[in-house]
Amino acid sequence: MRAVEPPTRRGSGSGPVGIYYNGRLNEFRVRATYRANERLSFSVGPQGNRFRLPVPDGNFSVVFGAVETDYAFSRFLSLSTILQVDTANAQAASANVRLRWNYRPDSDLYVIYTAGQKFASLATVNPAQFYENRFAIKFTYSWRP
Repeated sequence: MRAVEPPTRRGSGSGPVGIYYNGRLNEFRVRATYRANERLSFSVGPQGNRFRLPVPDGNFSVVFGAVETDYAFSRFLSLSTILQVDTANAQAASANVRLRWNYRPDSDLYVIYTAGQKFASLATVNPAQFYENRFAIKFTYSWRP
């Protein structure tokens, strides 16, 4: 089941409730967006998840939030950044920067840099989180004319 507020110019929200691995998941999500001009926009979006699972220590909650900035240099070249923080792993934080070049219809080149704490698991027996830096390039090409 999902209750969703229709997206508007300024924000949206949703709150799905349902079955999750023989347990329950309740989720709350809000997103607010501000478009400074036709090229620049900012978003903020907290989200909360409450898990009720039929296992030991299966009742827990995770809260995380994100701040996003998007800038379009042109119709074909854009830059997106996102900063995230969550309560699942001792206030883990991460940042992601993505450059997208649409060099022809349905064909893109992405350059992505990610830095932050690695999310391993919610289990207490896992080793401590660690910091990671990741650089990736993704190339897509459409064979359609």
